[in-house]
Amino acid sequence: MKKFLFILLLCFQFASAQDSIPASKLADRKNEVRIDLLSLIASSKLNLTYERFLGNRFSVGVTGNFSNGSKVNDEFEEGNRNNNPKYEVIPFVRYKLSEGMKSFYFAEVFAAANGGDFRETVRKVDAFNNGYYTIEKSEYSDGAIGAGVGYKFYIKDRLGIELLVGFGWNLLDREKSPDVLSRVGLSVGYRF
Repeated sequence: MKKFLFILLLCFQFASAQDSIPASKLADRKNEVRIDLLSLIASSKLNLTYERFLGNRFSVGVTGNFSNGSKVNDEFEEGNRNNNPKYEVIPFVRYKLSEGMKSFYFAEVFAAANGGDFRETVRKVDAFNNGYYTIEKSEYSDGAIGAGVGYKFYIKDRLGIELLVGFGWNLLDREKSPDVLSRVGLSVGYRF
């Protein structure tokens, strides 16, 4: 019962904080920086975003992430996965779907430059015509396009929380790179 009351009180606090933010203050602040906490905790991926608000409906930005988590690296080295994404640079354009300044839904389209390591098992033949298998590692670089949807709300007048779900498809080096890029996150940002 205490947990339920605490959650109810927390929700009431968020709701009353939403009403206390003047919309004009948010409209005057055109820049935002964010860090994705979900990616950081779940997969040791550092994901930083800068977003510039162009008007009432549109914004543009760029996300950069770098991954060097020991769990993913170990799975790659043990052969449980054939590619190991290391970096992504993702420019995006967003369109606000709802009217609110303090909380709103949005849709985005993005492009991505990404790269990492690739591992494959290759059959070779020696000088005596005996076949054997070996592991070969190489790097890949690819470009992707995709889309996503999300929800953002502000607490007080500068702290933003964003939930984003999106997917993209690699286009250039499909033999080595992952077919699908996921853009899923729960971010905390600062608007200035």
